[in-house]
Amino acid sequence: MPNQTTILAQHGLIKADTATWTDWQTIDSHRDKRFSFPLEWKQIQQILTDHPTLRPYLYLSTGLDGLVLLDVETGETANAQPLIFDTLSNKNNTMFQMVEQYIRRWNETTPTKTLIQQGRTDEAKQQIDHATALAPTALMELIYQLVPWKELHDKQYQRMTALNVRKNEEYPSRQFDRHLVKLLQQTKPCIGGEGALEKTFDKPITVYRGEIDKSVHMGLSWTSSLEVAEKFASRFSKQGSVLKTVLEPKEILAAYADDGEHEVLAIVSEDTVNAIL
Repeated sequence: MPNQTTILAQHGLIKADTATWTDWQTIDSHRDKRFSFPLEWKQIQQILTDHPTLRPYLYLSTGLDGLVLLDVETGETANAQPLIFDTLSNKNNTMFQMVEQYIRRWNETTPTKTLIQQGRTDEAKQQIDHATALAPTALMELIYQLVPWKELHDKQYQRMTALNVRKNEEYPSRQFDRHLVKLLQQTKPCIGGEGALEKTFDKPITVYRGEIDKSVHMGLSWTSSLEVAEKFASRFSKQGSVLKTVLEPKEILAAYADDGEHEVLAIVSEDTVNAIL
């Protein structure tokens, strides 16, 4: 398993305190600067100089803003925009107060792994739920990876968290999907009770998949709604295709109970699929 620094780098994050100008050049070249602040390396250095308490938590990021605040011990993130705006506008650190509250709390928060080691698993799960709920979409997989799942040793809870992460992602990575498939095959559906995450089927169902050129062909995500599939096939003003197949209950890895998209996760063989659009 890759170490934490490698995992962070895979998601476009490098710790600002130890980064070099070359690191920033690489990060800066990968972010979309059309809608972001015109941030420069000297300004990042100024932020670190003016606010040394940020050093454990400030990361260069390929995200739009170029910086992100992250507590790797709990997975909690915070928006770095106030810091950037403060630096660019020379407002005498007035906006630093907006992030200072996070820093104070993070300094006093018990790491998730420590909570687990102390037998405080309910608190650890609350911390994980909080971190994944707050995470920007682009960082949700990273936050999931930072969780000490081996120590927590609760595959059913891990299944629920992984499904929630995937539900909120626009384009899940293939690496995450491979991990998810294995996890789903090892665990049972999260059904029963009010607000259940999943539902199950006791008979074959017809499912559809809308694809455009950006889509992973024959990916995991299918839907029992033709209307939803058609919407996915026409996103971004594209004229894509709609695929159709029938799944036996045993072929369904997971099905979301109430996500508005009637999403079903399954590995589908291409020779069982018909293109209907």
